[in-house]
Amino acid sequence: METNTRTLVKTTPEVHAWAHATGAKAAWTSAAVIAVLATLTAVGAHIRVPLEPVPITLQTLFVLLAGALAGPARGLLSQSIYVFGGVLGVPLFAGSMTGLAVLAGPTGGYLLGFVVAPLLIGSLINRRTGFRWTLFVFSLGSLAILSLGVLHLALFTAGDLSAALRMGILPFVVGDAAKTLAAASIYGSYRRFRSFRAAS
Repeated sequence: METNTRTLVKTTPEVHAWAHATGAKAAWTSAAVIAVLATLTAVGAHIRVPLEPVPITLQTLFVLLAGALAGPARGLLSQSIYVFGGVLGVPLFAGSMTGLAVLAGPTGGYLLGFVVAPLLIGSLINRRTGFRWTLFVFSLGSLAILSLGVLHLALFTAGDLSAALRMGILPFVVGDAAKTLAAASIYGSYRRFRSFRAAS
């Protein structure tokens, strides 16, 4: 008993050091994931078809993946950092636009949707498995972005809902469907890779 006690006392600092190192590594990994996702969304903003008043961009793909890959909290944080960075003057938005005025402009509702969608997706994605469920959850996230975008357009730009629907949904139906399908396929491949690694 005495030997066991001495061994326990001796190894306790080592356990604390290991726990501290593990926690620090997890924190750095989490920060890196958040930063990468925010950066990908910023890159996606500059891959665009310059329609008016709202351009078509690749951003939705990365916004959808943010919630699934990082979870609701980190996904939301990654997109919040992207939005706040643009508001504070970093040229992150489509067309290199910056400032608070962008949130009041035609794309403001979509930017709000970028923050909401990862929270929704991250909260639902792991409740079931399978490609159909993944595609359904990503579709909900895409719908949330489009809905907030259209609502914002109706209130501040278009003046009525029918005009907002014409400007804010119809031009994006095909592209958003393709990005939603791509995001679901990428996430499915990621889950299969994780399962393979866990089994090996």
